[in-house]
Amino acid sequence: MEKNKTGKYLKYAIGEIILVVIGILIALQINNWNETSKNEREQIVFLNNLKNDLNNDLIQLDQILKFQKEKLSTVNKLKDQLFSNKDFEKIELLFAKISTSDNDTYFPNTGSYTTSVSSGKIATLNPSSLRIAITNLYERYYYRLIYNGEIYDKRDDEVSLIRGKFFNNLTLKLISKDVIEDSEFVNLITIVFADNSNYVKRGDETEAEILNVLKLVDQRLND
Repeated sequence: MEKNKTGKYLKYAIGEIILVVIGILIALQINNWNETSKNEREQIVFLNNLKNDLNNDLIQLDQILKFQKEKLSTVNKLKDQLFSNKDFEKIELLFAKISTSDNDTYFPNTGSYTTSVSSGKIATLNPSSLRIAITNLYERYYYRLIYNGEIYDKRDDEVSLIRGKFFNNLTLKLISKDVIEDSEFVNLITIVFADNSNYVKRGDETEAEILNVLKLVDQRLND
């Protein structure tokens, strides 16, 4: 009888242990599900905020590129005049046009991305292809465009100082017709053209990448 009781107690104990283990596994599963659900909600919030930032970036960048491309067209015409037709009046008019315009460059909205990096949330973003595309946009394309913009702005300030040797800002006239034969003046236009052309190229590349990331974000949000 004692042996029978021991067997029953042993079976009872094993049953209790199994129930406890099952309870623990269920609790862990629920906890994992809750964490996954929470992470998913956080990713959706982040992607919607990022999408809003990128759409605003796209509007800003499009406006800046429009301005820079118009400037590039003017500088290109000026360069052609200097190296071919040498029409002084046209050269003076074109030079005045680029001399009186500001040099708008681009700075993106990085709030949502910076927050996701500092909180470590970007590391959990799925799929990995989307995470890589977003990181690539901010760490490569934006970085290069901002860097080129800083160089471009600095060079524009330097050009402004040199420009005073050839151009009167009050009358908006070149100081003499001899200016168009001056190698320093010609070199000045060449520098402006090179910087402007390079900035537009970087801007076009960045704009294309923003559109690519927005497409991937929309696909993720619609899944």
